[in-house]
Amino acid sequence: LNEESSGAPFGEVIRDYKPLPDTIWRFGKPNYSRVNKTYFQHRTKVHKEGSLEAVVSKIVKNWEVESHHIADIHHWQTMDIKAFKAAVNGGCPCNAQLMSDVGPYNMLLGET
Repeated sequence: LNEESSGAPFGEVIRDYKPLPDTIWRFGKPNYSRVNKTYFQHRTKVHKEGSLEAVVSKIVKNWEVESHHIADIHHWQTMDIKAFKAAVNGGCPCNAQLMSDVGPYNMLLGET
């Protein structure tokens, strides 16, 4: 990802995702410069560097890069794809491949 996508120009690295060399992007490499600008202008919490909150925030942002922009789950690095299972409201569990196929938001919505 480019430097603006990391957040570095705003004085804080909030996303440090390093894709594998042979990563194939769904829609091209994402650029988070606009969303980062809004994030830094309007966020209400600034977590202390190295705190659990800061670490979790960065992990979630890195996970978002993978789950939305990399179709091949074998290139995902932020979660154990063999162990991943998610279910909503007691529904059937979904594995990483299904989440990749339908998309993370659609997985959470289920069939409506």
